[in-house]
Amino acid sequence: MRMFKVSYFCSFLLVIMIMTQGFILSQPYEITASDFEFNLGSTSIHKIIGHDKDNYFVLKHFGNQYHLEKLDRNLNFLLEEPVKLYEKLKTYDLESVVHFHGELYIFVSRRKFSETVLYYQKIDKESLRPLTGFIELTTINFIRGNWPDFHFVLSRRETKLLIACRIKLNWEKVQHNELFVYDKGMELVWERKDYFEFSGQGPRENEYLVDEQGNISILSLIKRESILSLFQDIKNSYIIYRYTNAGKTFREYPIALENRYIRGVKILGGENGELICSGLYSELFRTGVGGTFFFMIDPENGTIYYNQLHPFSKEFLARLMDVEEPIMADEEVLRYTLTDLILRKNGNVILIAEQLFEQSYNTYNNLIISCFDTTGRVNWSQVVQKRQDYDIRYLMQYNVDITDYRSLVRDTGSLNQFFENYCSYALIAPLERNDITIIYNDHFRNLEQGGKQKNFNNPRKSYLAAAHIDEFGNLTEYNLLRWKRKSLYPEPLRYYDTLGETVIIPAFRGRKFNYYKITTEY
Repeated sequence: MRMFKVSYFCSFLLVIMIMTQGFILSQPYEITASDFEFNLGSTSIHKIIGHDKDNYFVLKHFGNQYHLEKLDRNLNFLLEEPVKLYEKLKTYDLESVVHFHGELYIFVSRRKFSETVLYYQKIDKESLRPLTGFIELTTINFIRGNWPDFHFVLSRRETKLLIACRIKLNWEKVQHNELFVYDKGMELVWERKDYFEFSGQGPRENEYLVDEQGNISILSLIKRESILSLFQDIKNSYIIYRYTNAGKTFREYPIALENRYIRGVKILGGENGELICSGLYSELFRTGVGGTFFFMIDPENGTIYYNQLHPFSKEFLARLMDVEEPIMADEEVLRYTLTDLILRKNGNVILIAEQLFEQSYNTYNNLIISCFDTTGRVNWSQVVQKRQDYDIRYLMQYNVDITDYRSLVRDTGSLNQFFENYCSYALIAPLERNDITIIYNDHFRNLEQGGKQKNFNNPRKSYLAAAHIDEFGNLTEYNLLRWKRKSLYPEPLRYYDTLGETVIIPAFRGRKFNYYKITTEY
């Protein structure tokens, strides 16, 4: 009898240990799927533009009309309203829709004979109908028959809104700017109207940034690599136009690496108003990527500090060769594009670059990830093997540069059939943490132990994978969601970041779509 009790107790303890072990080893992600919906055949834009604690808001374009949609917290459809772009005989062009300090605004413009007027309108989040008429923000006169381009940018924590109006006169070599920074309730923080002269083609491929202090930075390409670059000290170059001190102080910062090529660069606003800049470079006579660079700009005196250049180490390149990464002359990786630059709570900065090298074999679209400490030194480097067979040839006939593909889909929400792709990745990078998670599609056969690794190129044979990287560079991989019959195909590239622990990934198949909400418990 005593033996039976001991045996029973041991069995019970074993069950408890197994259950506890399973709980500890279970994946720290929660996935919620919404109901299925249908896209109309003419839908060309499908983009989540904001959320609050109860609802998500979507901008769509179909039937030659923009529409706003409201979804519940589980991303199921609640309400749809067309965006009214007319008043009696007046018509307007939609410029942007912004969810800002808990309010929903649309921005429209109206072009007249010699000027363009920019307006905004507040939208009732319950009914999705206008709460106000069109309120004028600014009137911009045409210059030599040229009208402005508008840019709308939220700060990293979405506390400031930048509206930039730009007219570039190529013949006169002058660019005119009107800049506005807004706070809660569309309260104007500061504005500035100015112009600057340039040579050659001048600033282009502009990236606008506003930080929580209201400082504005504009990263622009000035000179692109060419044959003539071989005979010049500066091979290709960028410039940062920076406005600080409530727009009163303006400075220019040329970015160039002597006897090296810049292969990608991004800027990021720091928590105390400093500007962080980092990118990729290659050596002379090379076409790949040989390392990273890093520097900061002080918000008070404008000086550049922590200027660092980091060639890839032999150990890191050897690790890439172990996963069959194409390496040029044992020194550079091929065709990597800078995709993300992320600030962490501890002040570290994480750079992510994606391989977009097209060849008939070993095209894996891997990620290389470098973490810089608060002084610009490399803390650690990591590799995420995505094993995605990304065919980029179809983009060329539509004049879409592969380096612009990710931002094109992310920023515009385009549903052009030629821009749809199930490769690339989504990023979970909560503002108040130091870790990150990469979510991507992988081949389900890669879940088998000891089997030959397969490239992902068919969404029917896929599962959603997650690669979690902690603040020390340790990588843990998880199997999130395997594709099942009649399911739709997730496109992680199109994700919406809630600025917390959650991302939203849409899934498509024909005209049907739904959403996956993925939350991390780290």
